[in-house]
Amino acid sequence: MSKTIGFTFSVNGLHYVALEGTKNTPSFVTKNKIPLPPNLSIAELTEWYQTQIDLILNAEQPDEVNFKLSINNVTFDMVQKVYYGQGILNLVCKKKNIPVEYISGNSLTPNKFGLAKGTDLHTFIDTKIGTHPPHWDKTMKDTALIALNMLP
Repeated sequence: MSKTIGFTFSVNGLHYVALEGTKNTPSFVTKNKIPLPPNLSIAELTEWYQTQIDLILNAEQPDEVNFKLSINNVTFDMVQKVYYGQGILNLVCKKKNIPVEYISGNSLTPNKFGLAKGTDLHTFIDTKIGTHPPHWDKTMKDTALIALNMLP
């Protein structure tokens, strides 16, 4: 059984969703939203990311990892809180020999899931794997879609 984890990095925190199975029959495994600690230096933040990502990957043992690549509205805050996290994810996955890829938010379309144009993907993911409060918001649903996209 294949297991994937989707990650979304933001200036406020780290979101992840783990799924297993196939695109047609996925099973929800876990999800979490981890807020970024305040007032960390860049070195401390990258160390924090490494620790968190290591803990997640050790606990979940995924076959593949995917993350949402954010390329819009680039600010220094976004670089240090988002891009550095994405870089650390790539480093940790390389060290653990876990394939890692990225997807742009714009490419999460109904067509990726064999659905008709205009299908609401947030309703689709709720129907496919259920709802999982708290923090079952747009970002978490997009993160679940990222994980689903990697399943065979």
